[in-house]
Amino acid sequence: LHPWNSSLIRVGFAFANGALLLSIPIFGDKLVFHDVNNTISTFVHLSPATMYWTLRWGGGFGTSLIDDWWPDMFEVCPDMHAVDVFQGSLWHLLWSPEHDCRGTVTEFMGYASLFWIFFWGLPYALIMFCCLAGYIERNGKKNLYMHTLTSKNLMGRVLHAAPEKLKPLVYMLSHFVMTSLGTSISIVLWNSFILNTLYVSGIALVAVHNASKYMFRYVAAKEIPREIDRIAHSEDNLGAYQRVGEAP
Repeated sequence: LHPWNSSLIRVGFAFANGALLLSIPIFGDKLVFHDVNNTISTFVHLSPATMYWTLRWGGGFGTSLIDDWWPDMFEVCPDMHAVDVFQGSLWHLLWSPEHDCRGTVTEFMGYASLFWIFFWGLPYALIMFCCLAGYIERNGKKNLYMHTLTSKNLMGRVLHAAPEKLKPLVYMLSHFVMTSLGTSISIVLWNSFILNTLYVSGIALVAVHNASKYMFRYVAAKEIPREIDRIAHSEDNLGAYQRVGEAP
């Protein structure tokens, strides 16, 4: 795979900053550390984008740092030292499309689409809608398709409007379209340190914000009934004391 090193890095960057990272606001992922399911979901969708940000920009220190530590392992750019020019000025931090490093639409969208079809779309459809369809239905197993069927977001509404027999096909096609559109964002992010940094950190903050709303509702749902019982108990006790005081 080494001859495809550069293209594979761009395909990974496209997926990580497209469909995967956008799943956080779309599905409402929450960074709740004491909740395993929410934490794992956030980690799965956020960590690839963080890793590819580190590869693309050398953790903010330039790709030469990557090459110094792991020579010839990651071909982010043909010349790993020349592209550190983005650190030279504010303009290059905002936009630095070096001609030998910027990549192509084919790499970011074309290859990414083919990768989705052969390594995710077809295997997922065969497993979920053919091989294990009966097992999933009999045992009431949950998956992303089932979650989307009950969702009220755009993808859920599209799926509900489709005929029953075509729902799996509509789901796969809508997933493909959203994934392909998501990868288009990566073309801009690849060329801008500032935009890439703000994008990843901004969606990470969305996960934190979702967690704060979740915790407020969770604590409220858990504590308010207890507080009502405590107040009711206090009122009953007060009433009992008053009745005793009024007794002849």
